[in-house]
Amino acid sequence: MNVIEVEAAIKTYRIGVGRGRVRELLPHPFDQGIARMFPEWWSRDTFNAVDGVTIDVPQGSTLGIVGHNGAGKTTLLKLIAGVIEPTSGSVRVKARMGALIDLFVGFHQELTGRENLYLLGAVYGFGRREMDRRVDGILDFAGITELADTPLKRYSAGMGARLAFSTITALDLEIMLVDEVLAVGDAAFQRKCVEWLQDFVRGNGSLLFVSHNLQLVRHMTESVIWLDHGKVVEQGPTGDILGRYVKSMEGRESDRPATTRAVGRDLRRRGQRRWGVGGARLNEVHIDADGDGRCSISITFDAEDLREGIFAVGFTDAGGTRLGGTSSDTVQMPVGPGQIGLDMALPFRAGIYFPTVAILSTDGRIRDQWRLDRAVVIEEKPHALDAAAEFGPVELKARWS
Repeated sequence: MNVIEVEAAIKTYRIGVGRGRVRELLPHPFDQGIARMFPEWWSRDTFNAVDGVTIDVPQGSTLGIVGHNGAGKTTLLKLIAGVIEPTSGSVRVKARMGALIDLFVGFHQELTGRENLYLLGAVYGFGRREMDRRVDGILDFAGITELADTPLKRYSAGMGARLAFSTITALDLEIMLVDEVLAVGDAAFQRKCVEWLQDFVRGNGSLLFVSHNLQLVRHMTESVIWLDHGKVVEQGPTGDILGRYVKSMEGRESDRPATTRAVGRDLRRRGQRRWGVGGARLNEVHIDADGDGRCSISITFDAEDLREGIFAVGFTDAGGTRLGGTSSDTVQMPVGPGQIGLDMALPFRAGIYFPTVAILSTDGRIRDQWRLDRAVVIEEKPHALDAAAEFGPVELKARWS
């Protein structure tokens, strides 16, 4: 049985803010008739945040939603949650649903944490007596019992995230919509939330999960829908779709290697990280990797005033966890531009991994370090059972006898 059915849903917004126009003053159903008669005029200065999306979510399933910023992920969740109505198409939800789309939706900044629990419970149809039985468990899960009677406006973003998520866990829901809220809060509480969501799914709950942390999406969902400018690009098994999505995003940014010319723009727009004390500079990094873990990296650099240096390449997962790396012997640096490369077999399981490249001086100081946004995707092997996958992303080679 499907607990969520979205059929040809479109959500249209007007670009800019100004005086009301004739088409916005027409009552229904005359507006639909005029739209069919003059489609170009009707759609002028508008855009579709969600454009013809059709999805079915069976009971007990987990669905991830991925896409670039502005792809329509949050708008789709808001349509499903009933926060907004579709311009056309239909959305049907057949079970009790909770949505964590914004940390403080349903909360009031002037009320205390405890008072906000009753307020959010009332939004979901729970009376005061029903919430009385739940309050202590909610505060214990959130770990903020001592702040329960403090106004919400004095809470940090992380504390607000704890309170919001903990309240949702106590409301006997059958469907959960989660949009990036796990990005807020400390690592221990994030693990606690992930464990609760896993238990929720094992109890036949349905989960729709939006996150830019692709490793978490891979871990939490069994299928993924990929959105681009409001349209569905693909929908299918998580491992297959995420691999193609990451490769597509690399091509979207550029078909060329990463270069320093784009670094300033990327630092602002995509959150790449680069640091070092100077004296040498990475100019260009070219990565050639196949889906089996074989990887070739070519690095061009300027030595500047560094005469001897060491090159290092390391990898992190999509959550930023450092997984390991390799370094060169001491290299005699050329005068002017230089180039160095390496070939390696990555010991990682199927997943998405991000390289970091660095130049160090022989005293261990980082002269230039570049955390790239160009991912290496290792694909899942068809029909292969990896019984040790739960131990982490690194695959240790061994000879059994």
